[in-house]
Amino acid sequence: AAIDAHAKLNLKPLGKRVLSHDPSDLGNDDKGLCFRHGSVVLDIQSNPHGDVNEGCDWATDYAISKNADVFVWDGDGLGIGLRRQVAESLKGKRIEQEIFRGSAGVDRPDAVYEEIDNNSANPKTNKETFKNKRSQYYWALRDRFYNTYRAVVKGEYVDPDTMISLSSDIEQIDLLRSEVCRIPLKPNGNGMIQIMSKEDMKRLDIESPNMADSLMMSLAISDKITQDQAL
Repeated sequence: AAIDAHAKLNLKPLGKRVLSHDPSDLGNDDKGLCFRHGSVVLDIQSNPHGDVNEGCDWATDYAISKNADVFVWDGDGLGIGLRRQVAESLKGKRIEQEIFRGSAGVDRPDAVYEEIDNNSANPKTNKETFKNKRSQYYWALRDRFYNTYRAVVKGEYVDPDTMISLSSDIEQIDLLRSEVCRIPLKPNGNGMIQIMSKEDMKRLDIESPNMADSLMMSLAISDKITQDQAL
């Protein structure tokens, strides 16, 4: 349902142009990037070539070529050491730089998480619902896919800002689908939503979801336009 949903629903890409990058930091895993304009994902790529620094150059060059507003990368693992390289690569460019830490605590911890498919009488806050930021934003991606399904297949009205559309021009869209669908939930003793880490997936011989992680990370950037951007 999400493939070309913007064309099916006649929606235009609006909001920030976000380039998210998942470095390769687990042996021979590929690197990934995602280019999102508002609710429309225009491109996602996987790159098996080069080391972590060459991968960073690949991603920052792409961000510059697409005139991105924000560059965000995974700062867990080797990615934490890319801060200086990213700053140098984007020097002089009006591109915000953000580090995503999936292992960190959730964003907006005291805000109530609004479940889209369960009218709970006892709503929980984000910090009561999700184990960490990685889980929070994978669940946000899940909710966007479901909202898109409701709009495209069921014909329901859904706020376009809560949907996700994947361009059919994405060459590796079949691989992306398999990555998004194969990430397991991890049992949590406190009943919170927890997504299995890449390290745990590797121990189970599940390949690292570099494109899916790039897509998920892109949602951690708000599409709200600041006053400076509006001028």
